Amino acid sequence: MLTAVIRADGPASALAATFAVLIPAVADGFLGHAVVVDPGGDAEIEHLADATGASYLRAGAAEGWHLGAAQARGDWLLLLSAGDIPQLNWIQAVERHLMLASDVAALMPLRGVAASLRERAALSFGPRRLRAGLVAPKALILAGRLNTAPRRLPVRRERAEL
Repeated sequence: MLTAVIRADGPASALAATFAVLIPAVADGFLGHAVVVDPGGDAEIEHLADATGASYLRAGAAEGWHLGAAQARGDWLLLLSAGDIPQLNWIQAVERHLMLASDVAALMPLRGVAASLRERAALSFGPRRLRAGLVAPKALILAGRLNTAPRRLPVRRERAEL
């Protein structure tokens, strides 16, 4: 089962845009749970998380992914920032990755050549810190960093313009 850990570091409307894309995955049974990590303690974000059935956690940005992973119910996690919108067919791409590479993290890069290259370079050549767009086993997220560079998924994610 896949759990989305969403860092709500923007307005509630950005979180709503991300949830709108995730709802079909919940309906299909692919996404079983979501954890919203809110560094600001926004009441509107907490209400939105509660209304969608997601767990809500108030935590700073530095420990947010780790604490969100600790509350996740699934063995695999999808890390997103509020406002991230995976492109069409993201469910099939992630599902295929989980079937073929069950122990390797993957990256759903941002749309756009420059943004995608920056993300990929940061993960390939710099410290392999956790970031939005990763699909990884829960154990890797709890460890706080990736052991190897993630595989690149054939779908991208966009940022909602709000």
